[in-house]
This record gives sequence, C-alpha cells and structure tokens, in this order.
Amino acid sequence: METTWANEFYKMQYEFIGDYPVEFYKESTLEILEQAGKPVYSALELGAWDGSLARALSKHVNKITTVELIKEMTDKAESLNPDNIETIHGSFYDVQLTEKFDAVIYIDGFGVGTDDAQLKLLRNIKHWMADDGCALIDIYQPEHWKKADGVEMYPDPENMPHIKRRYSYDFEENVMMDTWWHKKDEKLNNTQYLKCYTPDEIYNLCKQAGLNITGYFPHGAMDYESMKYHEHASLKECLSYRIKVVK
Repeated sequence: METTWANEFYKMQYEFIGDYPVEFYKESTLEILEQAGKPVYSALELGAWDGSLARALSKHVNKITTVELIKEMTDKAESLNPDNIETIHGSFYDVQLTEKFDAVIYIDGFGVGTDDAQLKLLRNIKHWMADDGCALIDIYQPEHWKKADGVEMYPDPENMPHIKRRYSYDFEENVMMDTWWHKKDEKLNNTQYLKCYTPDEIYNLCKQAGLNITGYFPHGAMDYESMKYHEHASLKECLSYRIKVVK
C-alpha cells in the first residue's frame, strides 16, 4: 500500500536536507532506549530515511532491521550501515517480516493514509513485536497543527536558505499538509499529508489493533507568532507526542 505522494515528497525532501551525521541522533537514541524501559537486543525501525538513527542505535542494539520506501535512501543506508543492520526497501504496510523484535520504532511520520491504513499498520506492528516487546510511535497532535494553518517559513534558513515550506490543515479530516519548494519556482512543489490524532483518538485506534498504550511522551511546540520553538510543551499543545504501546 503506497500513497501517490509519499515517494516523490520524501525523495525531494531528502535531496533538500541531505543526511544527518550519526552524532545528531545521540540524544534521540538515549531517549528511545530509556522509553523502551528494558534492554533492547533487536529493533525494527519503520520509515528509516537513510539509516542515520539506526546507525546511532546500532551501537547499543545487537540487531536492527529497517524498512524504507525510498530506494535512493535504502541505497545510501546500505553503503554506510554496519553489519548488524539489515535494510529493506519497501512499504511497511505490505512488507512481510517473520522475525519478532524487542522494540518497533516509528519516528516522525505516522499518519500516512486513512484511518484504515493506520489500523493496518498498528496490527502489523503488533505482529512484529515480541510478546514482551514494545513499540514507540510519534503521533501528530491536531490542536497544534490547527494553529499552523497557512504559516510559511524557511525550514532551515542557515543551511537551506532557498527552501520554503507552507503548513495547511484540513479541519474536516484532521490532516496536516506540509508543502516544500525551492523559492525560485513555487510551482515545483511537493506536499506530505499526515493524519493527526488526539491522545484519546490514538488510544481507541490502538485498542482496535489489540495494543495498549502505557506511556505518552510530548515533544516541543512552535510558537507561530514569535516563530520560536519551545523544547517542552503539554500533551495538548505539543506538535507531536510519542506513545509506547505493548500487547
């Protein structure tokens, strides 16, 4: 199952951003391991980009499998990954995996497609988790993204001074839209569409999938009036939050 926009958007975004050094993910790695709450010997990362986070985690986890939709990114990952990372090119909605994992990780990207697509993914995640395993999944918070509707900005003015983005929000479907383009030609743009869920909504969706949420970890929030990012925010105001789920 693949949306019509995902391949082109993420390929373009990677061309703009490029890869991050493994050191960039040092803090995120420690946070993930702490949130897992127990030793992680095997991990599955969904939407792994070019494998940078997986490579950071590989220093602490014996075996990591990554699944990534964009072929250019999996090729890049395979050229850099150590031996304890297996890279799979494909859609995590359809990929067939027989191994069970101590932790399944999906960072910054949940919400591609319909509610039914998310339910299918959550059921896949349950299938891939070991009986005593967990999953850590980032969820976009609708209350934050409603405030972002119509905002334009440079995502990284220092390193990408020619790249712009615009946020939009579908208030009926609760979908955040994020459009990127090179400022020399706005017509050549690509947009990602991510469904947003309140904590109650994702709790109910997880219940349908046979999963129980045991932790909520809110991330920071953007103040769109001052255009400043705040590292800490409430569960209602954060731009996204991470859930920990178990069987």
